[in-house]
Amino acid sequence: MPRQKSTLRLILEPLAIAVGLALLVRQGLFRIYAIPSASMAPALQPGDHILVTPYYPFGAPPLPGDVVVFRSPSRAGELMVKRIVGTPGDLVNAGGGNVQIVPAGYYFVMGDNRGDSYDSRSWGPLPADMVVGRARLVLWSSGLAGERLFHPIG
Repeated sequence: MPRQKSTLRLILEPLAIAVGLALLVRQGLFRIYAIPSASMAPALQPGDHILVTPYYPFGAPPLPGDVVVFRSPSRAGELMVKRIVGTPGDLVNAGGGNVQIVPAGYYFVMGDNRGDSYDSRSWGPLPADMVVGRARLVLWSSGLAGERLFHPIG
């Protein structure tokens, strides 16, 4: 005859497993960030909450077109979201007649809203080690675009 689990154990085991999995997911598999400005419009709007997955050392590196979250190279403690427009070795037209070759270990990033974006055109190429992860989708929006739910970013 099989032994029955106590009621307390029936409640605590699944709860402990759920909490453990939530902590693992939160710390390692993804993060959620809110978009504060219109620099990435129309792809991302102020108030959008995005799901971001990290790039791993053994995975594929960021590619042109990826929307990434990174630590600001010029504003300590600030996270930013921009699109990668140049990878190492690429020749990038930075505007105003300026052309740059992206050095090894760096990316050139720009906001989709080119007229209202503080990006690599202002502070230069982004060091690869400052990239936090890739924006995958809009989970929900608390801004004017409140109807945006589970909207892929691309």
